[in-house]
Amino acid sequence: MNYYLNTELIREKFKFTSSIRHNPKTELEFLPYNTKFKERQYNFREVVGEFIRLVGQKKLPEDVNSDDLVDRVLNTIDFENMNQRSVFKQMIKTLFLDEHNQLYLFHPKTLYYINTAENENKKLAIFLYNVLWNQEEPLAVENIQESSYDLMSDLLFKSLPELCEITEKPKNYEMLLPEISKLFIQDFKWLLTKSDLFTLQVEKMVSYYYFFYVSQLSLRNEAMFTPFEKEIKPIYFTFEGEEKLSKTRVSYEYGWRKLEKTINRTFSHVNFLKVLNLSNGGSIYTYQDIACRIRNMPQEELEILDQQVFQLMEEYKNKLSGDIKWELMGTVMRPYDIPVLNNMYLFFNMIDHQFNQTGRSKPYNDYKQWFVHFCQKSFLKSRGRSGKMLILDTDYLLFFTKMIIQDMPKIRLKKLFEEFEARGIIFDRDTQTAIVDYFEKLNLLEKKSDSGDAIYVKAFL
Repeated sequence: MNYYLNTELIREKFKFTSSIRHNPKTELEFLPYNTKFKERQYNFREVVGEFIRLVGQKKLPEDVNSDDLVDRVLNTIDFENMNQRSVFKQMIKTLFLDEHNQLYLFHPKTLYYINTAENENKKLAIFLYNVLWNQEEPLAVENIQESSYDLMSDLLFKSLPELCEITEKPKNYEMLLPEISKLFIQDFKWLLTKSDLFTLQVEKMVSYYYFFYVSQLSLRNEAMFTPFEKEIKPIYFTFEGEEKLSKTRVSYEYGWRKLEKTINRTFSHVNFLKVLNLSNGGSIYTYQDIACRIRNMPQEELEILDQQVFQLMEEYKNKLSGDIKWELMGTVMRPYDIPVLNNMYLFFNMIDHQFNQTGRSKPYNDYKQWFVHFCQKSFLKSRGRSGKMLILDTDYLLFFTKMIIQDMPKIRLKKLFEEFEARGIIFDRDTQTAIVDYFEKLNLLEKKSDSGDAIYVKAFL
């Protein structure tokens, strides 16, 4: 059989015999969220510190205390008097510690020593390691091409605690989008060849790829059993340099407005994917994977699977009939040409409906808020009557342009926009014009003619 359900395991995990329990803890986890959203969440500096350690298979034996670190540096030096020690102590703090008394990230190696105190940040780092690094071989950032240390930096590095090697690779989350992992590894490894740029921009890169993965997963989930024409379905961004943004723009309708609708049903999709993947096979399938396998099943096996889904759906419906008005669902369309896919589609809509009709709406909304809140802090800006829109600022634009050009002297403008699209970012015509104007102000354009195919963006430092 190409695909089947372990109905007894589903009943056990989701508590069909007592009271339905949604999002049970299983070995199948798709996102690092829970149903108790915290307003203060995701410090991406902490996330990156843990992520870099996971990539290098290293572990901090202890948190780095800045006062202890300064004392260790001072203890390696012989001073003639205490006044010299005090002056040197102030010099070390000025050179290596920021206004929050945290270590400056002045070299790739310093990324290892970012303390990751909050559990949510550790969970997100493990999630990103699982879905972006995807079992790639360990990579140590201190092995990248770099200039030799100066004397002061050398003193600091010798005083930092020695990192522990770890052999076990954490595996908590299922990677469903290998094409994004492939792109990330490609970009990450190039960035690693640029020591200073890596140190300054790796947080920005990891932050965007987090958005990229979750947004693409949401779009895939919302399509359910309909095949995707392209592996990556880009989302419209606008550029912060644009003055006029209206609701008539393509970037409004197919930017955040569209993405938000898909994000809203994240919790329902996570629950239903768990239902569909609780089988004896051990493989993890997306909706599209399941549809592909179902389409290749013989008729008799299709009928058995359809009966399983129908039975589970009826039990689920009856178990929740006490506080659910199922008639408010209305008629759910049957968009597929195979009955079992239509029943699965109906089952998903039942799960989503019951969250929105009871007190279970709070965990439903809290679950998605982890990602929505991140977007609000990172890529969303309010543009008056147009509401919230996805905005790419100048820092992101220049960084991604640099990463796409890599070591080439220049790139065709058309090719540049294609590479942005491959990374999930698409611009409408007005935004492209605004970006071209911005590049022109920076003297980054080289025009062979007025044709778009003959305009190049030059490499820059």
